[in-house]
Amino acid sequence: MTAPMSISSLSFGSLVSTTLMNYRNTFYDNVHNAIPIFYMLRNRKRTEEGGERIVVPLAYAKNSTFKSISGYEAVDTTPQDPLTSAYYNWKEMAGSMSISREEENKNRGKYQVINLLQAKVKIAEMSAAEELEEQAMAIATASPSKDLDPINYLVQKLCTGSYTVGNINQSTYTWWRNQYTESSATTWAGFLAEIAHLYNKCSKGGGAGKRSEPDWIICDQGYYELYESAARDKSRIVKYDDTIANLGFGGAKYKNAVFTWDEYYPDYYTNTAVTQSTVDSYSYSFGGATFLNRDFIEYVVMAGSDLDVGPFIQPENQVVRTALIYNMANLVISNRRKQGVHHKVDLTIAA
Repeated sequence: MTAPMSISSLSFGSLVSTTLMNYRNTFYDNVHNAIPIFYMLRNRKRTEEGGERIVVPLAYAKNSTFKSISGYEAVDTTPQDPLTSAYYNWKEMAGSMSISREEENKNRGKYQVINLLQAKVKIAEMSAAEELEEQAMAIATASPSKDLDPINYLVQKLCTGSYTVGNINQSTYTWWRNQYTESSATTWAGFLAEIAHLYNKCSKGGGAGKRSEPDWIICDQGYYELYESAARDKSRIVKYDDTIANLGFGGAKYKNAVFTWDEYYPDYYTNTAVTQSTVDSYSYSFGGATFLNRDFIEYVVMAGSDLDVGPFIQPENQVVRTALIYNMANLVISNRRKQGVHHKVDLTIAA
C-alpha cells in the first residue's frame, strides 16, 4: 500500500486552492440553500459585470395612446415616457479562513489536510449563511449603510413613510408603495380573511408576461403555526411543498404561494430585529408575514465576487495561511405594488 503523500512533498497552497476550487459550487449551494430567502431567490440571481450602482429599469405609468378608433380617426402619437430607474448600492461582505503552520504539521498527509480543510470550510459555510440570513431578514426603516437591503426594507409596513427605496421616495411617489394590512383579527376566520384580502390586493394589475399574484409568503414561526391551525379548524386540507419542507423550512401552501417561516423574521410590531444571539430565545409580541412576488425581486451579484474564495496567503508576521471569502451583491425590487406585509397579528387567537 502506498503511504499517504507527505505534506512536504506537495505544495500546500496548490492543494488547498485546488480543493477549494473543486468545492466551490458545493460551498455556494450549502450557504444559500440553508437560508429560506436565498433558496427562494435561487432562480432570481443576476450577475453584473460592473457599475457604480445596480440599475433597475421601472415602468411606472401606462402608455395613454391606446384607445378605440373608428374609420379615419387619428391615432394618438403623443410621445410617452413611462420609464424610470431605481438605483441600489452594492453591498460588500467578507470573511476569512486560516490554517496555521502548526495545524499543517499536525495534519501531515494529503487526505488529513483535506479533512482539516473541509472542517474549516463547513464552519465558514454555516457562518456565512447565518450572516446573510440575518442581513436579509433585518428590519430597517432606512437603508443600511453596509448590509444588504433586507426584504423587510424593500417591502415594509411603513410603506407611506418618507423613505427612499432604490433611490425613489415612497412618500412622494404613490406607485412605489407596497400593499399592507395591519391585523385586527380576533378569530381564525378573520385571520384567513385578512390573508385572502392582502393576497388579492397584491394580485391587482396584469403581469405583462409575469406572475400577477404572490408566490411566496415568508413569516415568523408563530404566524406559520397560526395559519396551520386556522386552516385545519376550517376543515381545509393544508397542502405542503415537500421540497421546501425537506430543507427544514415551513412548506405549507396558500393558493399559488408557498408559506415559509424564518427564525430570523423580525417582530414588526416592536420594530425589533432577531440576531444570532437571541434567535433561540426570542419571543414575538405579534406575528407578521411578507407576501412576495418573485418575478419582481432579484439577488444581483458582481461578477467574480459571489462568495468567491481567494488564494491562501501567508502574511509577513505570522506562520499562518489565510484565504478571504468575498461577496459583493444586493437585493433589489422592481415592482413594490405586487408585494405586501401582514403585521400585528394576534398569535393568541385560538378559535
